[in-house]
Amino acid sequence: MLTQLYYDTLKRIIYENTGIVFDERKKYFVENRVSEHMEELGITSLKEYLFKLKMDKNVLKDFISKITVNETYFYREYYHLKVLARLVQTESLGYPVRVLSIPCSTGEEPYSIAIVLNEVLGSPTKFEITGVDIDKNALAKAKEGTYGRRSVSRLPSQYLEKYFYKVDEGRWKIKEIIKKRVRFYEGNILNRLFLKGLGKFHYVFCKNLLIYFDDRARSQAINNLYDVMTDGGYLFLGHAESLSRSSSLFEPVRIENSIVYRKVSEDEDEW
Repeated sequence: MLTQLYYDTLKRIIYENTGIVFDERKKYFVENRVSEHMEELGITSLKEYLFKLKMDKNVLKDFISKITVNETYFYREYYHLKVLARLVQTESLGYPVRVLSIPCSTGEEPYSIAIVLNEVLGSPTKFEITGVDIDKNALAKAKEGTYGRRSVSRLPSQYLEKYFYKVDEGRWKIKEIIKKRVRFYEGNILNRLFLKGLGKFHYVFCKNLLIYFDDRARSQAINNLYDVMTDGGYLFLGHAESLSRSSSLFEPVRIENSIVYRKVSEDEDEW
């Protein structure tokens, strides 16, 4: 379906709008998503479709939603939540504890963080969670806060009962005590001004995103995160990601057999 010329054009559109690099192995995946999108729009010509992507922001956003991956569930990579709980109890970075989840997908990660912090701190007024994603459809689900059986399958039963109410068979909705502590925004990690507008954060969860970036976009993303973190703040990455090339900005710290990255302040860097 996609000629190399069309695929190269789509790859460029994806990169310019997300920073994500798609290689030849993703061609079949993109073909399927484009075919699905064209059918929804009632378009049969690829040339017309590309014109729509370039001229209509809503069409572009829908396309980005279709090609971004949103595989997540509550308490995913629980070891990082344990590290966060320990840090919050041992570090004095300030209150309310501010956490950024980017990309936040359909909300399972930021809500999981909120549950952990509520348990550790004993009050929902002691923390604020911000979720950011480029996918507007995923954000709509996050704001709705209703989840199926698979999403909550790893959540301890006592927390499912405490923080959710059952909507119907196989669906649960997050309670307001947690929901109101999480705010969601549509945005791009590569947009420095947007991120700075969100304020400063003590902890940042940016997991399984940097692996899709090339060196330039990865460096830009890391610099942007550095700018919005408080001195001594901690960055959590996916298990397959590393900041070995950015050691001057963050120092790796091993906590409970996990590696997290502590922001090195300018004063520390001078030493």
